Amino acid sequence: MDNIREFTIKNHFLVEIDNAGVESTNKLKTWSWDIYIAANDQQEFRGKALAPGQGVEVPWTTLEKQDVLAEMIEHCEKLMPKQP
Repeated sequence: MDNIREFTIKNHFLVEIDNAGVESTNKLKTWSWDIYIAANDQQEFRGKALAPGQGVEVPWTTLEKQDVLAEMIEHCEKLMPKQP
């Protein structure tokens, strides 16, 4: 069974990230993200995030930084559309 790696979801967070709207209207849009953090017995971490209603997902990703939640938030912010 060396080809199977089992991870247990340790945390589920709701994170709201503000995404500035088009500069001419100065509208602020807040995205809600469901962020999942999983770990195995060797303290390896994986993260996944979904933005319901936005059709955007961060697939399961290996996390390597000390602050795994902050690392996942960075991944989420990269997928949010940049405004001109």
